[in-house]
Amino acid sequence: MSTISQSDLKLSQQRVGKLVADDFRAAHVFSQFDIDFCCGGGRSLASACNKSAADLAEVEAALVAIDTSGPKEDTLNQLAIDKLIDYIEDTHHTYVREKAPLLLEYSQKMVRAHGENHPEIKPFAGLVQALIADLVPHLMKEEKILFPAIRAMAAGETVDACFGHIGNPINAMEHEHDEAIQMFEKLHELTNHFQPPEHACTTWRVCYATLAEFEADLKQHIHLENNILFPKALAQSA
Repeated sequence: MSTISQSDLKLSQQRVGKLVADDFRAAHVFSQFDIDFCCGGGRSLASACNKSAADLAEVEAALVAIDTSGPKEDTLNQLAIDKLIDYIEDTHHTYVREKAPLLLEYSQKMVRAHGENHPEIKPFAGLVQALIADLVPHLMKEEKILFPAIRAMAAGETVDACFGHIGNPINAMEHEHDEAIQMFEKLHELTNHFQPPEHACTTWRVCYATLAEFEADLKQHIHLENNILFPKALAQSA
């Protein structure tokens, strides 16, 4: 997926709808600045910013900053435990917290606009809500309980925790990972694998595309924990 470049001809004059069509992640930027990319998709970026009282330079900078690059897996595998945890929190936990509110917003807009005529949308939105409701406290449990214990153990400090062996909270987190993946399996069934129908509006299309991206990030997130971080932690405890 190509990023939006400053070399694009007069970014400020491009239509908001075209920017979203070229890269759906632009919709996330527009949502953050309260810019209507659906019904107002025909406006130029400059006009849309003016209408929403958003700073054009800030919006342009956010669009140009869209990027999916990151370190290669072999680099991550070589990180010390504390640095790996930093990466997981800064990259994947931050991603969940940034995109979860957008998924809720998009799915609820779909319910309001199409829920009565498309019976699959309400259960879809409910499942999105349930997924987010499970993931947010999951992150907190990792950040407040498990990760500090792993950091302390890696530093050779005594871990005074109520959960006993470090394998106990690791097993609990892995179980919650499995539950999240099962929810995505149900979402695939409801959405024809995130393929919007031909009549779908822009919000509908952006919601499905965001959810597909969210799933890809979550699977990488879970992989780093289940297959790299947790085995390292268990090896430290042996």
